[in-house]
Amino acid sequence: MYKRRRLLGTYLGVAAAAALLPGITSILDSPPWEAVLAGAVFLIVNQLIYSYPSAIRGAPPVALLLLAAIGVVQDTLLWLLVSWLGSQMDYGLHVDGFLTALLGGVIVRGTVLALMALGPQPTPETS
Repeated sequence: MYKRRRLLGTYLGVAAAAALLPGITSILDSPPWEAVLAGAVFLIVNQLIYSYPSAIRGAPPVALLLLAAIGVVQDTLLWLLVSWLGSQMDYGLHVDGFLTALLGGVIVRGTVLALMALGPQPTPETS
């Protein structure tokens, strides 16, 4: 369940950033499918580079802030990657600059962390 909220938060964050930020535009005239492509890139990389706390409510504040800062940097770089991939394929989303990518990273990471905080938290596994 926790992983589903993380995946849903990623897709919702990408869609929200693409809808809210004027610097993120679609290359073609089919924005829903282009946002799905961007969300897929985010999901693949976020699964490979895992920078989330195991239980967000039980995490120490310093660790949570550190992981959130690392996550914002990661998501900012992902927005720049999505923009570069879109320009190479002539399909996807275009990000105007670093500040727009940074704001998009904050929106995506904030959405993911907010959804992870909702609902029951995973129980720690004992060895």
